[in-house]
Amino acid sequence: MNNLIKSSLFRYIKPLTVLVPQPTTRRCLSIMSTINNDNIIATTPINKRVQETNTVTKVKKQKLKKYKAKKADPTSPSGVLQFEIDDLLKTHNLTRDEVSNDVSTILNDFSKEDENSITKKYHRIVNDVEILVLTSSGDGLALIDHPVDSTKKQIAIVPFGLPGDITNIRVFKTHPYYVETDLLDVNKKSPIRRDDLIRDKYFGKASGSQFEFLTYEKQLEIKMNTISNAYKYFAPRLVEECILPATGTTIPSPLPYYYRTKITPHFDMPRRAKVLEERPPLGFGQKGRPTWRKETLEVGGHASTLDIDECALATDILNIGLTNERRRFDKEFKNYKKGATILLRENTIVFDETKTIKEQLGEGSRDENGEVSYVEVEDKERGVKLIKTCVTNQKQIVSEYVDGYTFNFTAGEFFQNNNSILSTVTKYVRENLQIPNSKIDEPNYLVDAYCGSGLFSVCSSKGVEKVTGVEISADSVSFAEKNAKLNGIENCDFIVGKAEKLFESISTPNDRTSVILDPPRKGCDEVFMKQLAEYYPARIVYISCNVHSQARDIEYFIKETEKGSHYKIESLRGFDFFPQTHHVESVCVLSRV
Repeated sequence: MNNLIKSSLFRYIKPLTVLVPQPTTRRCLSIMSTINNDNIIATTPINKRVQETNTVTKVKKQKLKKYKAKKADPTSPSGVLQFEIDDLLKTHNLTRDEVSNDVSTILNDFSKEDENSITKKYHRIVNDVEILVLTSSGDGLALIDHPVDSTKKQIAIVPFGLPGDITNIRVFKTHPYYVETDLLDVNKKSPIRRDDLIRDKYFGKASGSQFEFLTYEKQLEIKMNTISNAYKYFAPRLVEECILPATGTTIPSPLPYYYRTKITPHFDMPRRAKVLEERPPLGFGQKGRPTWRKETLEVGGHASTLDIDECALATDILNIGLTNERRRFDKEFKNYKKGATILLRENTIVFDETKTIKEQLGEGSRDENGEVSYVEVEDKERGVKLIKTCVTNQKQIVSEYVDGYTFNFTAGEFFQNNNSILSTVTKYVRENLQIPNSKIDEPNYLVDAYCGSGLFSVCSSKGVEKVTGVEISADSVSFAEKNAKLNGIENCDFIVGKAEKLFESISTPNDRTSVILDPPRKGCDEVFMKQLAEYYPARIVYISCNVHSQARDIEYFIKETEKGSHYKIESLRGFDFFPQTHHVESVCVLSRV
């Protein structure tokens, strides 16, 4: 009887161990214990099953990252790079697929520290790499073997690499169609490389300049090619139809060094730090982690911001100001609760002989004795003595002296940063605004879109009946009006408003009116270009700090607007506002046919 009960009970309990919840299972164990007097050990399999149930833990699934490409304006540096990549691929008979990188695999590499990880394979040192071309941003481009697919190549961006260099590089960041690298060694120098010309101890580490190892003539040639390429990329129809004239030679800056009238050194707060215990580096950003200039490896330190005590591109007074502000920062850095940028802006004072220098200085950067620092210079052409100070307050009103005119504006606002070339530029613009074959008694008019504080309006006011300037900023218009009055100019009117609606308020006859365009980097929009074509001025001078957006706008104007086809491009050339860097200003002159 006992055996029968045990057998039935055993058959009954077995399915319960699978189906019933945990408290019931424990109850069954209790029953089995009471009938265990005949050495039937039924608790073992049930105990094991309960133990397994209690020890199972959920493994947290790691969330996979997706690569999201940032949408870039085609005329921005990253947008232009895509055109330059396509150019390189075409030259070497390659497709985009043949240089593509699997960025998602790197993003989801959870064993990055493993020597055999995919990240380590991608981010590696590559030796004996030849630099093939130069980008418009001043970086070298090279082709290297793909690390995981022998049938493919990679495009490498190599800052401070020149075409013809044979280099060692370190890949540190991967994008879908290119990789970023540091220049480690130059094994064989390019024929155009002239390291003996370098004057800046921070060059090769700091991100501010790219061309100090080139002759100045070579720099100007490269910038001319940048303009030509910009129109090839963004105005291809004008190039194909031979509507575009040959790009003129780039006009040099009178000062190849020590020309910048504004710099903005900065410092960063260490992560999670609430108080600065140690003085952080104060200066400018480092361009990766290059090591090719062995003699200056320690200069400026190794942080993302270099500690810079002199700027070879800034004017003398700004370097004096930099010394002053670094001394002050050494004493006051603990007062800062977060990172900050320090403004250093040159201020030019026309010397008044009836007053002492100190009476005219105003506020500015002070030396170790608490005195405002200054330097004296002279406009020899006009026999005018000038005093230069360094202003650090963004809201302080400063002055600039151009072509015998004085311009006041707020220190933190935009104004051209190379005073030495401004007279050359304003003269060129003024001459190209003149309407050919004009009779002596025929009046000429000028419209200055994006007029700012009135630089081109004032400098071009002679020889025209009336100047109308327009600017979106009411403060800038206020300064433009004051600057016209300050310089005795009575034929200038200024309007607050968007350039897109400019021509609604222009009443001057279009066939006697020239227009100056000097927009921000993004260029003009289509609405404005259509209105410009509809107004149909006699001449247009388009000045741009971004030749790529200029090229786009010019093609749109000529090809897409109703009257744009009635214009021809008379000339196109660059002005070197920023020697030793890749930047170039472009001036395009159009006239009605």
